[in-house]
Amino acid sequence: MKWSVHPARENIAKTVVSLFFIFAFLVYVSIFFGMVFAVVGFIILFVSLHSYYFPTQYELTDTEIIVTKFFGTQRRMLNEFRMVYEGKNGILLSPFRRKTFLNQFRGIFVLVPRERVRIVEYVRKRIEAKRDEASETMKRNGTDTQ
Repeated sequence: MKWSVHPARENIAKTVVSLFFIFAFLVYVSIFFGMVFAVVGFIILFVSLHSYYFPTQYELTDTEIIVTKFFGTQRRMLNEFRMVYEGKNGILLSPFRRKTFLNQFRGIFVLVPRERVRIVEYVRKRIEAKRDEASETMKRNGTDTQ
């Protein structure tokens, strides 16, 4: 299953307002601190906000999830994930069985479009199947998962 998310296109009003404030901030920095600091500020803002202003493609296969962003591609095996948490803007794929503060660092937050029900069900089904498969393997081997 493949899908693409582009938050800047979905929220035109927020995009226009944010670009106005970024531009105003960069003009302020340029006037009071110089053009070098304005360019550095632009680079920092560009890198930190690239997932909002540029589209992100997701591909979910039987064995892995592939996330393609402006700066590169990330591939993770589905058997790494144990839980799926649904949020306002997407779903968090967590490698832990229960909630922990490490979820945001070890997991992947997957943005989903407005018509999210089909995607969320598909992801849950895949993760649960891989989790159950891994649990059965660990039970056969006599070890326990995290």
